[in-house]
Amino acid sequence: MPGASFMVSPQTAIPMYEQFIELTNQIFWEGYAEQLAKENPARFQLELSDFMNTYQF
Repeated sequence: MPGASFMVSPQTAIPMYEQFIELTNQIFWEGYAEQLAKENPARFQLELSDFMNTYQF
């Protein structure tokens, strides 16, 4: 979608962590986020922090 953006508001019903898990599972494959957290916790934390810094306002 041209011009579409993904922004998360403080009123969002799903917590940011759950949104991150859902989004990464949709982009890659079901269970990707959990696998990344297990196999490479530092990378998972970096990706989660980047997601939160980018989409939270």
